[in-house]
Amino acid sequence: MTDQQTLIKQLTDKQCLTAPVELNDILSSPWYIKLLMAFAGWLSALFFFGFFGITVLDFADDAGVKIIIGVILLVSAYFVLGAKQSEFLEHVGLAISLTGQGLLWWAVIDYMSYKDAQLWIYLGLAQIALAWCMPSFLHRIFSAFIAAYAFNVFMSMLARIEVFSSVLMLACAWLWLSEFQHKQYIARFRAIAYGFTIALLLIKTSYSFNWLWLYPSDRHLTSAFMPWLDEGLNCLILLYVSWQLVNRYQLALSSATAIAAFCSVLLVGLASIYTSGLALALMFVVLGFASSHRILTGLGVAATLTYLSKYYYSLELTLSEKSLSLFGLGLVLLALAKVCLLWFQPQEDKR
Repeated sequence: MTDQQTLIKQLTDKQCLTAPVELNDILSSPWYIKLLMAFAGWLSALFFFGFFGITVLDFADDAGVKIIIGVILLVSAYFVLGAKQSEFLEHVGLAISLTGQGLLWWAVIDYMSYKDAQLWIYLGLAQIALAWCMPSFLHRIFSAFIAAYAFNVFMSMLARIEVFSSVLMLACAWLWLSEFQHKQYIARFRAIAYGFTIALLLIKTSYSFNWLWLYPSDRHLTSAFMPWLDEGLNCLILLYVSWQLVNRYQLALSSATAIAAFCSVLLVGLASIYTSGLALALMFVVLGFASSHRILTGLGVAATLTYLSKYYYSLELTLSEKSLSLFGLGLVLLALAKVCLLWFQPQEDKR
């Protein structure tokens, strides 16, 4: 008896189910089988498109031919990804889709420069459409990731790259908070949220598109103020997430739990002014814990350690001074944990 059958039997014995439940026949493969099938899918796709690319080079100067072939490949990828669930076909379909997208954008670049801001906004919108329409969880994650980076380039060309992380952070927060409010779109919301989350963590770690700024002379005027504004907006978004979770669990705003949550958010916001990315990482930890997403929680924990390590090694202090600061911070955190335990202990005893 499988785990699913055992769970159904236990729920039926406790009369939690009033109607018979049909189990899904799809079996989940072990991770090493998935890895092997992914490697086989990409290897076969690379061999196929290696021969296919030789014929396309004969028509490399004709943008119309590249557009037609690109559209045909995208349509083919849609039907391949919509076939019966298979790790092999999923990766083959993703490879076909990427080839089709490459041909389409190759044709577009013939008419637009890569330093044209409109090119990147079109790329982002196209990837959002693919993330919503393509019947593949992996493809949706990849498309959402590319869309986030395309919008990041667009904002960098407008000399507002710091503000974009706050905009993307708000989008991630809304997607994770609204995931279960639209049951028919749970898979889409989750895939797009994962793509945005991974892209945001990488974007926040380092700005990799500074070379695309259209007006480098304006950068020194905004770089001193914009990071402060960005971290302030991040703190406001973290407050919004806390407020939504307080309402979800039907807690009064004047309750001790709500007040403690809001005070903690304010302290994190103050700390994130000097430790860039801390508010963002803790938001993912909170959202992952609240929604029981282990992957999201793990990403948040890893991001927290990364941003703290980056801040630690960027300080212009001696190792002894850094050690003392970490020791003091550890004592403060332990004291706060003890205060929280003493604060909430009477409420637990009453229950």
